[in-house]
Amino acid sequence: MWKVLVEGVNVSLANVLKSLLEENGIEVVVRASKLFDPVIFGQGGSVDLLVPEEKLEQARSLMEEARKDGEENPTP
Repeated sequence: MWKVLVEGVNVSLANVLKSLLEENGIEVVVRASKLFDPVIFGQGGSVDLLVPEEKLEQARSLMEEARKDGEENPTP
């Protein structure tokens, strides 16, 4: 069963997160978010990321590690 990992993120961020998760062996499904209008000035709107239920905690941990790394090593 698929579980929602993140809701209502923009497509650019979704693609970054999807790549991170897939590089670590986690399948990802991207679907249009029900929270927002699906089209914002042709940019694709917001999406949700879903992962297999058994990988949900691992996916959350990877995202948290990436967030911490980003805070510790900001891009100039």
